[in-house]
Amino acid sequence: MGKVATRRALLGIMVFVCLAHVWAYFAPELWYDTFPHIGAPWQTRLGPYNEHLVTDMSALYMALGVVTTAAMRLADSDSFVTTVGAGWLTFCVFHVLYHMQHLGMFTTGERIALLSVLSTQTLVAAALLVPSPKKKSSDTEDAAAGH
Repeated sequence: MGKVATRRALLGIMVFVCLAHVWAYFAPELWYDTFPHIGAPWQTRLGPYNEHLVTDMSALYMALGVVTTAAMRLADSDSFVTTVGAGWLTFCVFHVLYHMQHLGMFTTGERIALLSVLSTQTLVAAALLVPSPKKKSSDTEDAAAGH
């Protein structure tokens, strides 16, 4: 994956982290009572409110966000970007597997929305494992140009 696409994928991950999980950390009960939106909270269907669980999960997302931000700065390092991608992919696969086993509590529309978001996150994380295209060396370019 090229550097621009890599940075865009990482930025997409960061937007998700910031929108959902900074909110959850600093207002855990409000997040629990309203996520993903007022009128159809999903968390309340998964069990009783637990501030410790919500804030720990949010802190973990934010920690991954810090590493993701570093990957944006170091997008030229395939090894660093793929390591970050592998971390996100590991999390995303297990996250989507959990939710696939607990779809009964959601409406059809909610199932589609949930699986669409989680599948997209998983695919974006997997895309980070694709190394960037190798540039031709200047010697190869010079030879090709007839210099």
